[in-house]
This record gives sequence, C-alpha cells and structure tokens, in this order.
Amino acid sequence: MDITNLIEPETICLDLKATTKDDALKELVELLDAAGKLADKEQFLADLWKREQIGNTGFEDGVAIPHAKSDAVTEPAVAVGISRTGIDYGAEDGELSDVFFMLASPDGGDHHHIEVLAQLSTKLIEEEFISQLKAAQSVEQARELLTDIQQPSHEFWDDEPLPLPEPLSPWKLRLAHIKEHLLFGTSHMIPFIVAGGVLLSLSVMISGHGAVPESGVLADIAKMGIAGLTLFTAVLGGYIAYSIADKPGLAPGMIGSWVAVDQYHTGFLGAIVVGFFAGFVVRMLKKIQLPDSMTSLGSIFIYPLVGTFATCGLVMWLIGSPISAAMAGLNDWLTGMAGASKVMLGTVLGAMTAFDMGGPVNKVATLFAQTQVNTQPWLMGGVGIAICTPPLGLALATFLSPKKFKRDEREAGKAAGIMGMIGISEGAIPFAAADPARVLPAIVLGGIVGNVIGFTFHVLNHAPWGGWIVLPVVDGKLGYIVGTLAGALTTALIVILLKKNVLDEEEEAALVRAYHAIDGEGEAEILAVTSCPSGVAHTFLAAKSLEKAAYTMGLKIKVETQGANGINNRITGKDIKNAKLVILAHDVAIKEPERFKGMNIIEVPTRDAILNARALLYRRR
Repeated sequence: MDITNLIEPETICLDLKATTKDDALKELVELLDAAGKLADKEQFLADLWKREQIGNTGFEDGVAIPHAKSDAVTEPAVAVGISRTGIDYGAEDGELSDVFFMLASPDGGDHHHIEVLAQLSTKLIEEEFISQLKAAQSVEQARELLTDIQQPSHEFWDDEPLPLPEPLSPWKLRLAHIKEHLLFGTSHMIPFIVAGGVLLSLSVMISGHGAVPESGVLADIAKMGIAGLTLFTAVLGGYIAYSIADKPGLAPGMIGSWVAVDQYHTGFLGAIVVGFFAGFVVRMLKKIQLPDSMTSLGSIFIYPLVGTFATCGLVMWLIGSPISAAMAGLNDWLTGMAGASKVMLGTVLGAMTAFDMGGPVNKVATLFAQTQVNTQPWLMGGVGIAICTPPLGLALATFLSPKKFKRDEREAGKAAGIMGMIGISEGAIPFAAADPARVLPAIVLGGIVGNVIGFTFHVLNHAPWGGWIVLPVVDGKLGYIVGTLAGALTTALIVILLKKNVLDEEEEAALVRAYHAIDGEGEAEILAVTSCPSGVAHTFLAAKSLEKAAYTMGLKIKVETQGANGINNRITGKDIKNAKLVILAHDVAIKEPERFKGMNIIEVPTRDAILNARALLYRRR
C-alpha cells in the first residue's frame, strides 16, 4: 500500500479548529468520513480511542499519528491536519502537538497501517519536512510535500543491473553476525541506561552536593537510578545470548553477566563476553539430540540449567579472579605513579577513566583519585573532567552530525548530555557497545585531553564526583570548564571523523514504492526476510525495494518482515519448498534462519537490499 495513493486533497486540513485531543480526533475523522472512507465514523472514532488506550500516539516535534484498524473503514486513507495553536495531545515530551497524521486501515489480515507507518517515517526523518509542511500555503502545496517521492532514475532501473557487491568472506560474515548479536543486546540495554542514568542524574543535580543523596526522597530516586545502571549489564549479556540461542540463552546470559559484574566487577565489557559465551554454549547444547520424551524439557529446563551452570562456572572458576587481580594490580601501579609527571599521570588516568565508562578500569582510576580528594584534590580535578567527557562528547557528536547516528542513538544522545553534566560516564555506553572500534578510541582521547588540561591548569576538585555539578567546590573553574569542553569536542570530532553516515539508505527512501507483494503460499520463486535494529524504517524500506525490483523484473517474491510489530507475511514450509533463492537482508539476527538450511541463500545488510535490490535478484541465475 503506497502512502501517495492514500492522501487526497479532501483529507487535508491546514487549519484545524480543535483545541483538545478529542476534538482533533473528531475533526480528522470528519475529513475521512466526508471523503467517503468510512462506513461508520462513530465506530472508527471508538476504535481510535481503543488504540490510544494501548499507548499515546503523540510523538516528539509536535507530531501525532493516531491510527486504527477498523471494520468501519471502507478504504485505506490518511487524513492530515495542522493546528496553528497546538493541542495538548499528551505527548511524552510534554509539548503541544500541531501536526497530525490519521491512518485509517480496514480490519483484516493485511498490514496497510504498518506499511504506511513505515513510509511515513521516511518523510518524518527528512530535514525541515515538518517545518515546510506547517508553512504550506495551500492544500496542493501540502500534498505535494507529502507525496513527493522521487521517481526512479532510468540509470538505476535500466536493463543492466548495478554491480553486485563482493560477497563477504567467511571471516567477515562471522564478524557481521557478531555485530548483529551485539546490536540486539544494546537495543534492549539502552532504556535501562537512559532511565537509570537520568533518575540518578536528577537526584544528584537537585541535591546540589556533587554526590549521591543519602536520605530523603532524593535518595530514593537515586536508588531507582542505580537499579537501572546495575541491571543494564545483565540485560546486555542476556539479550546477546538470546540473539544467539533464542529464549534458552536468556537465563544463562543474564545470570552469568550479573555474577561477573556484581562479584568480579567486570563491567559492561565483561557482560558482553559472558553474553556471547552463554549464547554459544546454549546453541551448542541445542544441537545435542535429546530423546523424544525429553524434547519438551529442553528449552525450559535443560538448556537454561546447563547453560547457566557452564557460564557461571566460567566466570567463577576461570575469568573472574584474574580480572579482579588485574584491577588490583592497576591500582598498585597508579599508586606508584603518583609522583610522576602530571602530563603522564593525566594521560593514564584520563584514558582509564574514559575507557569503560563506569566499568572496572574506570573504577580503579576514579577510586584512586576519590580516596585522596582530601589530601590531593588536584587528582579529582582532572579525573572529574574525564568522567564526564565521554557522554558529553557523544551528545555533542549527535548534535553536530546527526546523520552519523541512528534514531535511537540520537535520542540516547540527549540523555547522555544530561548524564555528562552530572558526571555519569555510563551515558556513553550505548554508543560504545554498538560501535566500539570507533567510539572507544574517541572517548579515550577525549578523556586524556580533558584530564591533562585539568592537571595543567592546576584544577582542584574537592568533591569525589565529576561533571559540572561540582563546579561550586572547584578551585580553577575556568580550567575545569576548558578541559571539559576540549575533551568533549575531541571525542565528538573523532567520532564524526570515524563513523559513516547511517542515513544514506533512509535518504534513498525516495525510491520506495509499494508494488505487488506475494502473500499467498508457494507462489514465489524468491523469498526474503528483512530486519533492522529499530524494526521499522529499514526493515520496510528493504522489503519495498526488493518487491519493487522484483516487479520491474517480472519476478515473484515474498518478503517476510521481522519488525517492531512482530513477524508479518510469514514464510511457510510450502513457500520454502517451491522457492529457488532466499535473500536475508538484516542488521540484527533474524528469527528461525535454520528453516532455510540447504537453500541458495544471499545474506546482506539492509542497506544493500535498499540500494542494490536488482543486483541481488540477478543472483538467482
């Protein structure tokens, strides 16, 4: 279903009269009803409110997308409304909503609303789209903005396919799979860091003492935040294992990560290692043929039990004690360096403080400075800066170059900025976990720059904390501020330099059309599965690009999307039996890949499916 066919002049209103959410919904429903899209407007309005009870459809930047599947809809349609005064729609950010997209889809087995949501998301991510829409002077101008999807160029869709990218070597393919599992874990971890970090930040900020409150309501809020920042490592390890071995890997990954972090202080890096170990152990266990009488016990009893024992045994009897001993050795080494050059010591402390953002290496460096805050406050002067440069640097990078980051990372950047100002290094962990090769060098160099500047300016920090919350008790405030800004800017510039744009494929959304998708069984000669971290934009963009290419080439393709709304257009055994080729276009691990065993499989990132779908389909020959 193509959004360009669903928006008509009759369903666009550039000046809504409504002043409340209820009135806005009614006014938009009236537009649809007047255009002949509804059989019963009261029933459709009731279905809209049922959807709102599940979760408010007001989003950031003043956008609201009320939608419903309903028997009252006779024809799929989209109503668009602009409020010149803004309406309290109950959006999560607390801002008034002034741009409304109402999606009406007939109830049934189709997924019109999902497809339209995916296509609409490609417009909303365009720079200045919302402001241009609100500035539209006529219905025709607004509709042109909404339906301005560029036609494919002749060069792209001529008879010759684009050059096919080189297939990944087995080694690179394994690395790609590792990244998928890591992204799956980090996508589940981010909410815990954001919720926990912001709550802890607020409690520290409001207390005004540069330390965790010890009593009262603020102490309770701090405990909530600490809980989130404690649990995230278990969630990270658990969902990495889940990605590798499905549900049986969840318990071994979470329990093993908890033991590693809580008892041996391995930090989030240790949780990643444990998560992968747990996942691979359980996956190997699942290959063992069980007697028929025990098969049903495998997933809920045998695999989690044996996997947990093996994973925790690895931590307790092999890697846990060496890690603890290494941390103690680092602390002794730093003590021996206390009389060395400030530049050298600042380089070491800055690198250690920034490296694992609250992990064991960070803890050694910060505790070394914190325990001497009464006698040598200059140590905390530099370390306090290095504590906050990783999250501040990543927040600055998302602001300066948003195209380098995914949507969820840009949102995490806002929280990271708050956490950085309050001295919570963990705000940078989502970025480091998702792209360690580029982010870790950047934050380490930023920490070094900030720490060395703090030592060079002879900054004294009398609080065992970091961030700007401690400025009232800092001697040498100018040096502290300069060090923070220089360190954050260093991190931001290096990250921007190293990372590639992630929105290139979203900009190619202009090529996306909804053509004839196969949803019956056994009809398609080509099967495809698409999946991305967010489960929305790239999942559907890849699917539509493949469908479009197949249509222009006279091929029948069935695409299963594994997205935010679950699995749609599921590929069945009959489909697999009759198909000649399978395309797996994914950035995270897909579900049930084993069903395609023995088939001709092409495995690529979603980007390749979006930009080079025809070349992939030519591989069938």
